[in-house]
Amino acid sequence: MKVRFSSLRLLPLGVLLLASLAFTADRNERVKDLTPKFMCICGGCNQVLMNCNHVGCPSREAMLKDLGHQVDAGMTDDGVVEYFTGKYGASVLSAPPASGFNLTAWLMPFVALGIGLAVAIAFVRRYKAQPANGPSTNVDLTAYQQKVEEELKKFTPED
Repeated sequence: MKVRFSSLRLLPLGVLLLASLAFTADRNERVKDLTPKFMCICGGCNQVLMNCNHVGCPSREAMLKDLGHQVDAGMTDDGVVEYFTGKYGASVLSAPPASGFNLTAWLMPFVALGIGLAVAIAFVRRYKAQPANGPSTNVDLTAYQQKVEEELKKFTPED
C-alpha cells in the first residue's frame, strides 16, 4: 500500500508556516521599536536596553524577554511603557515623560537658549551703539602735545 501526498494536503501547512513567520517578524519588529524607550537597569552601562554592552548583563535578556511577553500578550505601546514604569520605576524610561516636574527637563534647553539669545542680542546692540571712531573729539589734547614737544626737545639721538 502506497501513501501519496498531494500538494493540496501540504497547502494548509504552508499557510500556517508563513503566518507564523509573519507573526514572528512583526513581533520582533515591534520589540525592536519599543526597546529605545527603555534603559537597561543593570547599573553598569547607562545605555538604552537594546544597546547594553555590559558584559554578562544580568538585566538585559530578562527585560527583553519580559518585553516580548508583553508584546505577545497584545499590549499597546503605551501599555508596555506603563507596565515597565510600574515594574522598574520611572528611571527605566530613556526620556522623561513630558508632565509634572519632568516637564522642566524638556523646557530648560529652550529657556536657556532663549536667555542666551537675548543676552547676545543685547550685547551686540550695546557694542554697535558705541562710536566706531574711538574716544570723543571733545577732549583737549593741547596739554599732551606740549608734553610730547618737551620730551622731543630733551631727546638726543645717539648715532
